[in-house]
Amino acid sequence: MEFRHLRYFLAVADALHFTKAAEGLPVSQPALSAQVKQLEQEVGVPLFDRVGRSVQLTRAGAIFREHARRALREMELAQVAIAEAEGLQRGTLTVGVVQTVNAYLVPEIVSRFSTLHPQVGLKLDELSGPDIEAGVMSGLLDVGIGFVPVASDRIESQSLFHEDFVLITSPRHRFAKRRHLSLSALAEESLILLPSIFCTRRLLNASFEQAGIQPKIIVEMNSIEGILATVRTSKLATILPRLSLGLERNDALRGIPLKNPTPRRAVGLLWKKGGYRSGAVRALADQVRTVVKEYWR
Repeated sequence: MEFRHLRYFLAVADALHFTKAAEGLPVSQPALSAQVKQLEQEVGVPLFDRVGRSVQLTRAGAIFREHARRALREMELAQVAIAEAEGLQRGTLTVGVVQTVNAYLVPEIVSRFSTLHPQVGLKLDELSGPDIEAGVMSGLLDVGIGFVPVASDRIESQSLFHEDFVLITSPRHRFAKRRHLSLSALAEESLILLPSIFCTRRLLNASFEQAGIQPKIIVEMNSIEGILATVRTSKLATILPRLSLGLERNDALRGIPLKNPTPRRAVGLLWKKGGYRSGAVRALADQVRTVVKEYWR
């Protein structure tokens, strides 16, 4: 078994189509099919169910996919380590980032990092908090920017900032000129919120329960940008981290502090406990800390 077999297998597993997978590889469709069959012979079980032109992973294929990804990731880490030992800076870092940080802090972080380290590639995945923790633990992510404290003792973390949630409205909203609001004042307010699959929403649910209210949720949407666009043009309000308002002064939206209780979260850097931290990972972490420090100063 060779590493190219793993790459070919993963390409088909992602595309679920041999012809489409071959388009992104230096191999023809018939050759790709032959390579995958050779891999299946070595593994000893079928990895795909072939139905017409499309394919589906078998149960064994789904298991093999996760191990193949980890094997290739370990090879990438080895290449990075060797490159650094030779005094080079190259390779690719895979980073998991929660939604608001990805939208408003990551562009500046990426700009600075890529200027200083142009030979290091960055692959950024916008993920939920639990998915970031799972990716860090499995080694599929070099580093995460997620929520702290973490749920697993297999992850090391460093807190970056604490942030309050605010009520966000358009300037025309009846609460737009308020300096602050009690959370209980929102009992009858029409809200648009993230769905409960997000840690942000589950934190809000706990705060609503603490305030003794049942929120009037009119719309759920899984995109913060979509939520804010709706708030700008409607009478709906939302509750999101203050960072959602962006780094610049925002005349189209208002952020009203909340109290009794104040929903609050912490964001931090996450690494696999005891895992190898390349120089590129350390350099990226430095840029993250620098941008955060400048924003919160």
